[in-house]
Amino acid sequence: MSVERIDSQKHPVMQTLRELQTEKGRLEHESFIVEGTMLVHRALEYGIKVRSVVFTDKYSSQPEANVIFCDAATQGVAVYEVSEGLMTKVVPGRPTPGVVAVVERRLFDTYSLLVGPSPLIILIDQCENPDNLGMLLRSLDAAGVDGVVLTSDSVDPFSKLCVRASRGAVLSLRLATVDKPEEWIARAKETGYRVLASSAHGTQTIWTADFTGSAIVVVGNEHTGVRQSIRQMADSVVVIPMKGRMESLNIAVAGAIMAYEAARQRGVAF
Repeated sequence: MSVERIDSQKHPVMQTLRELQTEKGRLEHESFIVEGTMLVHRALEYGIKVRSVVFTDKYSSQPEANVIFCDAATQGVAVYEVSEGLMTKVVPGRPTPGVVAVVERRLFDTYSLLVGPSPLIILIDQCENPDNLGMLLRSLDAAGVDGVVLTSDSVDPFSKLCVRASRGAVLSLRLATVDKPEEWIARAKETGYRVLASSAHGTQTIWTADFTGSAIVVVGNEHTGVRQSIRQMADSVVVIPMKGRMESLNIAVAGAIMAYEAARQRGVAF
C-alpha cells in the first residue's frame, strides 16, 4: 500500500478535512476528525470505520507513524502525506497535528440502547459546553455504562473540543441523540425502566437512591439543570450531597459521581 502525496488545498481529501471543521460538514459527510497519535490509533483499534489517514511529512518520519501506517494498510484505509504548512491551513489549531483521521460519525438508535439485561443508560440534557461533554463521556466510558443518549439541543459530541476532551470515548461509547426525550423516556418506562434525574434540589441522596435494574440516569444543563418536563417524569430526583458552600457541581463531575455510584450498586467488576 502506497502513500499519496497531496500538495493542494483543492484536493478532495483536504476539502473534506476543511468541511469537517463545522457541524454542518460533519453531518453532510457523516464523519468527523480525530487528531494526534493516540486518537488515530484508537480509531483504528476500536473497529470504527476510518475513511482516511493524513500525515504531515515531518510526522511520517517518527516511529509511531509506521505503526499507524501498518494498521491503516491492514484495514485498507487510504493514507496521505501533506506538508505541515498545508495541514495547518486546513486543520487549524496549535500545535499543528502531525496526523489526523477521518472517522465515521456513528450513532445508535435510541430504542436499541434499551435492549439488554438491565442496562444503565445516561441521558444528557442540553449540555452546552463541548469540554464538559467530552470529560463526562470519558468518565462514563470508564464507569462502564451501557449507552449514552444526548438531547438534540446539546453540543455536537463529534466537535474537535469534545472529541479531544473525551480522549476517544466518542469512539467506544454507544451514543445516540434524541429529539423528543419525553417520548423516549415514556417508552422506556413502559418497558420497565426506572428514571433518576439529578438536581441540586433532589428529594433523596444518591447514596439512598436505587440505581439497580434497568435505569436511566439524567444529568442536565450546566446552568438550569434537568428540564422540568423530564424531572416530572422521573421516579426519583436525586442530589449529590455537598458539605461546602458550593451550590452545584460541574456536569462532568456530577455525571461521573452518579455513574460510579450506579456501578457500585450494580456490582460492576472493574
